[in-house]
Amino acid sequence: VGTTKIATLVAKVSSTGTMEVIALGHAISEGMRKGVVVSPAELTESIRRSVDEERDMLGADLPAVHVGITGGHLTCINAAANLERQGKGAVRTFSQQDVDRLLNTTLAQSDERRRIVHVVPRTYQVDALHGVRNPIGMNGEMLGAESHIVVGDAATMDNLDHVVRAAGVKVQGMVIEHLASAEAVLTSDEREAGVVLVDIGGGTSDIAIYRDGAAWYTAAIPVAGQHFTNDIAIGLGLPPTVAEAAKVRHGSALLTGLDDPKEVVELESGLGEHTRPIARQTLNQLLHDRAVELVRMVLHKVGQSGLTRIPPGGIVLTGGCANLPGLAEIAADYGKCAVRIGTPPATLGLPPELEQSSFATGVGLLLWAIQHRHPGAVATSVSLNRGALEKIRGWMSKLT
Repeated sequence: VGTTKIATLVAKVSSTGTMEVIALGHAISEGMRKGVVVSPAELTESIRRSVDEERDMLGADLPAVHVGITGGHLTCINAAANLERQGKGAVRTFSQQDVDRLLNTTLAQSDERRRIVHVVPRTYQVDALHGVRNPIGMNGEMLGAESHIVVGDAATMDNLDHVVRAAGVKVQGMVIEHLASAEAVLTSDEREAGVVLVDIGGGTSDIAIYRDGAAWYTAAIPVAGQHFTNDIAIGLGLPPTVAEAAKVRHGSALLTGLDDPKEVVELESGLGEHTRPIARQTLNQLLHDRAVELVRMVLHKVGQSGLTRIPPGGIVLTGGCANLPGLAEIAADYGKCAVRIGTPPATLGLPPELEQSSFATGVGLLLWAIQHRHPGAVATSVSLNRGALEKIRGWMSKLT
């Protein structure tokens, strides 16, 4: 449920881990701004359009859904807790129930206005042994855990829950889009070495920093793709739809590399068949300035996390706006690090239509749902049935 679009994906999962996307829905989002519901009636109708499109393909109602959430109301903390001993020398074999009980006590809920969204274990300790990844089946007296905890504004999440349910959809749970996108685009090597993921959506850019294989810091920046479009619309006096088309077809965040610095592109004026000549350099300057601001805000968040430099895994950009020409180069220049565009990997067996950064969150939500319904499970491949494939191709042709 984003600022610019609503996407609904339904998958069927086999016992071997293969995942088939069997239904899709898509609608323009209205009523949400920067991850916050600002018009419940409009957003409910947007969700209903996406769900109806999916329901027509599925031929049935949706199962309970995992809803992706983001926004500046989300905050994070790393905290530790220990499972109390049952008595001196009382050795036991730790179970999933022990792990669940431990994680539930990691952070006390003391503020009714705030709500815990995730308690993501980073590492465990069994007695004096640190760095345990999975303690289930291990013997010991004491079990400890360090967890990454995400907390959100209760009213904000209730508002989103209400509009989803008002659209006729049951909510299984909420997942922050930072972690969902990370499931889809980060490699295990990047997580181990340390990496900064930046998911640039329509209204917010979500940041997730991984260290030693686990989430370490999450945040959201209120600058994203829509702001690039607004800069063009205001700076050049264009309607938003024309500004968006200009950004996608002609825009670049780089000020160098033009064959002709005085090159002019013809843009629709929004007034019938008339067009307006716009200097390519002027268009790029607007995009460049916003790109630099976004990258500086990302680096500021990295500093707030406690890091003094970008970790060895560099920066991974994903989301629809990640493909803006020149943005990766600016991030590499200012961050002094390696930068790549993150897409769902070919190792999943995805069709090309889903190997796009704009589908990272949707694919990631499916992967998250599998792993948290069946801990330790991994999707070995993802495919589209014929109906879903045609639907995806239809979306792509509209975007083109």
